[in-house]
Amino acid sequence: MRIFITGIGGFLGGALAGHWKARGHEVRGSRRSEMQLGGPFDASIFAGVDAVIHCAHDFTAGARSKNVEGTRAWFEAAEAQGARLQVLLSSYSARADADSEYGQTKFEMERMFQTVLRPGLVMGDGGLYRKQRAALRRMPVVPVIWDGLQPTAVIGLEDFLAAATRVVEEERTGAFNLFYEKQVSYRELVRAMKAGQRTIFVAIPAGLALGLARAAEALHLPVPVKAGQIRALLGNRIAAWQSDLAELLPGSPIA
Repeated sequence: MRIFITGIGGFLGGALAGHWKARGHEVRGSRRSEMQLGGPFDASIFAGVDAVIHCAHDFTAGARSKNVEGTRAWFEAAEAQGARLQVLLSSYSARADADSEYGQTKFEMERMFQTVLRPGLVMGDGGLYRKQRAALRRMPVVPVIWDGLQPTAVIGLEDFLAAATRVVEEERTGAFNLFYEKQVSYRELVRAMKAGQRTIFVAIPAGLALGLARAAEALHLPVPVKAGQIRALLGNRIAAWQSDLAELLPGSPIA
């Protein structure tokens, strides 16, 4: 297949590109320095591609309209150029009642796509997981909201790549939820990230956690979890989606 990936310079976009090139696909894409959501672009960049994987996202606060309308412009341009498959890299946090701007934005973007990937937190050497792990390993004391037992949807990078590959190569339609059926608690995830280190957990109210996160962001201080991620964590206390890994990766012990 001839595949175009927006946001190919990001963690997941780059990982997908490398994985698919190794499988013999022709892969190219765009980076933020070359083509930005909401900015001008040459529609012919999508000429001759079979599939477009939309990984690009602007995480700036207040960028909801820019993300939605920018992605729509790319979607329509790729459709006009003949792309037969377009896939949105969405999120487990995407839902109609999402508390975070990120979840709300992804849910709105999903409505223009016939194929959607909703991964949990992708565990690998990059992206949000690496940032959170690095920050947590600098913290001997870790604040947790309430008891820290909230379920957390996660998936390993290799399993994410395998599941996404099956969806794309088989040109499937639908929304595919990519995370392990057995969800770990936030405490368990933190312990895994800080393996070999002693960790002290301190329970704090959700309102205080949000206030501290906002203050840290305003002061540009490194924190393991940002305010938007805390809101998403709170919104995900009740599972919104059921995992599709058992169907996509049959026989896998982790599905």
